[in-house]
Amino acid sequence: MSDLSKSLEQQGKDAGTYRIRRMEPHDIHTVMMLDRLVFSDPWPESAYTQEIYFNPLAAYFVLEFTHAMPHWRWPWKPRNATLIGFAGMRVEQARGHISTLAIHQDWRGMGFGELLLITALEQTMAMKASAVMLEVRPTNTPARKLYSKYAFISIGRHTRYYQDGEDALLLEVPRLDAAYAQKLAECRQRVEQRIEQLVEKRIQERLSAQDLLSRQ
Repeated sequence: MSDLSKSLEQQGKDAGTYRIRRMEPHDIHTVMMLDRLVFSDPWPESAYTQEIYFNPLAAYFVLEFTHAMPHWRWPWKPRNATLIGFAGMRVEQARGHISTLAIHQDWRGMGFGELLLITALEQTMAMKASAVMLEVRPTNTPARKLYSKYAFISIGRHTRYYQDGEDALLLEVPRLDAAYAQKLAECRQRVEQRIEQLVEKRIQERLSAQDLLSRQ
């Protein structure tokens, strides 16, 4: 999967750029910070190191947003690029496994998590997997709703799978074929359009807020 770069323009000025790229070793520290923020059972550094360096059948991605103007939330000082999400997958015996997916809470509800899921699914198909599976908490309703949209069905349950004792639902797309690839392509187009609209709206709101403060 080639890098995705999407530019957003507002009144002829660069408002910001997001892209999904392959995770690199220098990303691990920031990924772990986000992992700890999002999950109660984050991965150790050794897990990411193993997957990036030593597993040729794994692919991990990060999603970055580059701001053309300072942002006021996480992190607390302006940076050229903010890592706002990541996802990972691997293939074992022609079966894909989406092992992790996370979006920072400040950027949820905009489609970025869905875009990472699409990216992981596309990579799974590019690596010739015939099916794909993942685990999800029964209480994670937003994630379960998203996975259902992409034809994941429940095939089992892992008892006390998570560190806090909660079970995990085992979900699977049993068949990855040309029709599914077409569905992913159509969904990607819709999600990218939605993200463009929502990010532009956020930029507009912040510009309006700055203008209001400057008038006071």
